[in-house]
Amino acid sequence: MDIGRIIFHLLFTAFFVVANVVFVRAILYRLGLIFNGRPAFFNEDAKKNLNIGFRLKSFLVNVVLQKKNFREPVRGIMHAFVFYGFLVYTIHTTSQMVAGIFGYVMDDPYQFALPNFLFGEAANHIYEQAVNYVSILVLTGLGFFAWRRWIKKAKGLDVHSPASAIVISMIATLMVTTLLGNGAKTVAATYFTHAGLIDGAIGKIWESIGVANSSADTVFQIMWWGHILTVFSFMLYVPTSKHAHLIFAPFNYFLATDTPKGQLSKLNLDDENAVWGSNRVEDFPWPNLLDGMSCIECGRCQVECPANRTGKVLNPKAIIVELKHQMLEKMPEVAAARAGKTPEEGAEAVAALETGVINSHEGLSEEALWGCTTCYACVEACPVGNNQVNAIIEMRRHLVLAESKMSPELQKAFTNMENNSNPWGVGAHTRADWAEGLNVKVLSEAEDKNVDVLYWVGCAGAFDERNKKISRDFVKIMQKADVNFGILGTEEGCSGDSARRGGNEYLYQTLAQTNVDTINGYGIKKIVTACPHCYNTIKNEYPQFGGNFEVIHHSEYINQLSKDGKIDVKVADDANTGKYTYHDSCYIGRYNNNYDNPRDVVKKVSGGKIEEAVDHHSKGLCCGAGGAQYWMEEHVDESNPESMRVNSKRTGQLLDTGATTIATACPFCITMITDGVKAAEKIDSVKVKDIAELVAENID
Repeated sequence: MDIGRIIFHLLFTAFFVVANVVFVRAILYRLGLIFNGRPAFFNEDAKKNLNIGFRLKSFLVNVVLQKKNFREPVRGIMHAFVFYGFLVYTIHTTSQMVAGIFGYVMDDPYQFALPNFLFGEAANHIYEQAVNYVSILVLTGLGFFAWRRWIKKAKGLDVHSPASAIVISMIATLMVTTLLGNGAKTVAATYFTHAGLIDGAIGKIWESIGVANSSADTVFQIMWWGHILTVFSFMLYVPTSKHAHLIFAPFNYFLATDTPKGQLSKLNLDDENAVWGSNRVEDFPWPNLLDGMSCIECGRCQVECPANRTGKVLNPKAIIVELKHQMLEKMPEVAAARAGKTPEEGAEAVAALETGVINSHEGLSEEALWGCTTCYACVEACPVGNNQVNAIIEMRRHLVLAESKMSPELQKAFTNMENNSNPWGVGAHTRADWAEGLNVKVLSEAEDKNVDVLYWVGCAGAFDERNKKISRDFVKIMQKADVNFGILGTEEGCSGDSARRGGNEYLYQTLAQTNVDTINGYGIKKIVTACPHCYNTIKNEYPQFGGNFEVIHHSEYINQLSKDGKIDVKVADDANTGKYTYHDSCYIGRYNNNYDNPRDVVKKVSGGKIEEAVDHHSKGLCCGAGGAQYWMEEHVDESNPESMRVNSKRTGQLLDTGATTIATACPFCITMITDGVKAAEKIDSVKVKDIAELVAENID
């Protein structure tokens, strides 16, 4: 037997075993740390239903088809070059693995190629030419990402990241060694093949610098080993770097749940062992920890975050990254403390450890956690399926429920909800006063309690003076359409959205269960509301409490009434002289994918024209009121030129369209945008109106 092939085999086998053992152990070790976190089931059904169909689709759409990466087309295309290049290269690398493992029995392991072995020389030639072109595309993608990071210095990217330089260099080495090796292959008689455009050109270069048939054989073998050793180095390095997203992001998408985007987890408040929010690493649900390992640190969440964009300390990327670092640092201690003990003994041992994360890093400071508007822009932008909002809510719950830490303004809102079932603290007995003189059916007072639709007014629509007008205008529309509807009046309570997003899960559950019991008591099946926060909560979260209703936002309801011919909406008098724009509410847009209905309604009034702001639809910028921010004081750092109120930045975008009318579909948005217009001293020339007001003013 040729001693050369034996040495080849022994060397390769040693590298192969070490790289694969280290690679697999690193992955299993990190998965073990992740699943040492708190179990995560959003409901009892999730324990029984693995939702394989949903998860396969999630994997296919987001991993294989790279859907979320294409939110930004150029970056998506460049990432696709690299990603699909890796897929094409799997056959190439597998060929090298087979050749290395069985090299000692092959005439020449360097010549082995799976396409040739399986399908013949013609198929192998086609594949090798494809690899050449793919290699160029991958190098193009790498060049683009290097330019963005180190020359353009795009926001959200760490320009001092050695990990990125290492990985880009490794991938580039894989491509270059393949191209140079294939070029040498066209020169060497031993590996003669039909040269294509790229490998033929590289072969000519080799010949021009004096590489002949005999030496080309050696050059090819050097490139072969350079490639495979880089593959093994890649396997050793990647699981321990931020580029572990290559491994863990697919897990993230496959293990995703099919619960609605607008549904937070429900705490079991009756369980004496329940964890009321998370601060300690081991108390975070494992999906939050998996998010950390999946994070590529690309900064897209940071770029889209309205708080970060307006100079606040909140950085969604920093939260997820720091959570990962805390997990890697502290979870081994947790696992060791639990080892060999009963659950009770393990819990006691873990409790003695220092595993808290809040304030362990600026990214996890209380100020950062309270800056979140829960707008979901970070989640929508994340290409690896992370949910930064869920992690933030977990920590808010800990601050409120375990430590009673919250701003005085938020505490006042909570107290008002407890005492009067509305954040304003207005007497609950006045909840139906807005409807006086409108002949609206109040179910508790009506003899005939049967209605086709329950109009859920919401706290803003019942107590806020500006929004009372919207409630009355929406009633006018429904009455014009001859809709059989009613309201709960004083029996309606706060939906609890601000309580839940503000971390007060206990208060939220009290409010939610009371409302569900009331609605079910009347046998209501269909609900319409003008508040996106009530809409999202009742539609997506009340099912956790036995409230299964058909819930419709008033934008969809008005649009359908118009389509059905039940109302005739005419074009406004100022449609030809003015301009209309629309502000997307996060809770009907990103959370519930309702973008077209409100625009359709506005277009009926504007004559079919809408001026879109620079950020719109799924990239729409939050007004700044969500996540209970409406009840907290927003702090602006006067020394920071980028620091401003979120509503000011959003209003500026809307005013930049030149619009004379800004349409909204949310009671909080209309308040925030109106304040922004006033601050810009445009209130005399720019109107801010809810879509219900626009329609009510323009129906016969």
